[in-house]
Amino acid sequence: MVFLAVIFPASTSFAALEKFDPYIFAGVLTDSNLFRSPDNEENETIWRLGAGFKSDYKLSRQHLILDLDVFRDIYNNFDELDYTGVDGLAKWKWQAGNLWSGNLGYKYNRSPRSYNQGLPGAITRDLDIRTRQTGYFDAGYEIHPDWRLIGGLELQDVSYQTRTRLDRESSSGLLEVQYQNTLNTRIGLRGKYTANDLNDTEIDGVSISNNYDQTTVSGVFYWEGSAKSALELRLGYTDLNYDELEERNFNGFSGRLIYNWDLTGKTKMDISVWREPSNLNDEIQDYVLSTGLSIQPVWEATRKITIVGLLS
Repeated sequence: MVFLAVIFPASTSFAALEKFDPYIFAGVLTDSNLFRSPDNEENETIWRLGAGFKSDYKLSRQHLILDLDVFRDIYNNFDELDYTGVDGLAKWKWQAGNLWSGNLGYKYNRSPRSYNQGLPGAITRDLDIRTRQTGYFDAGYEIHPDWRLIGGLELQDVSYQTRTRLDRESSSGLLEVQYQNTLNTRIGLRGKYTANDLNDTEIDGVSISNNYDQTTVSGVFYWEGSAKSALELRLGYTDLNYDELEERNFNGFSGRLIYNWDLTGKTKMDISVWREPSNLNDEIQDYVLSTGLSIQPVWEATRKITIVGLLS
């Protein structure tokens, strides 16, 4: 699958705003097998039209960020799958004195489920909207000019319009200690714990819990090679334990690398590589061990037109 988008931003300046950038965008997605059927016959083209804005309201040392995308996906052959998607963010980047800073935020996403998880012989072609809401808070404290302590909490709720058996709630806690030198390099140790509350599965009248906890301890490395490149690397160990289904437990190596590279003043490249347990975008009650690579080039063709590509 290949997705190309063309974005037309328009900058507007308000006295009370640090930034307000409204824009419209259009894109096209070609999928050679939309419903993941063994016959491989459902070739589909999906058109996307949307609008949104990015804003930053600054008051003294505080920033209030509001971002919103609203778009319409139009299917060429299966018009019953047309839908309106929403992707929004509200975030307060706060700072208290010279030692404390952090974020308080809320994210909202409305999008359809994928068709990757259809059972053999039971291909589903119905539109099922998934709503994901996330609230989070994090705080950083400068223990020393070279040392920083970071803590965070996150609550997430996922609900489905049709497949309510996949509804879930999760709560996460994170603690990280960082050391930073004068060369824009930071190293640290991070611990993250997540409790996942899922619906039970009933087999022969017996209710079986799908709840599980996930703990990851990892080393982290941040590097800003220049104003045009930055790298983030996380390598660690993940322990995933189910309350009842112990045969699903996992423990082993996990990690992710993210590299942001500004090639020129008008082009940039974002590269990610990962190996980590994943619930496939909340599509399953179990998990997979996901190994992947993604490359996203961006070209600012003109001051008001940006072209984005994605290969994953």
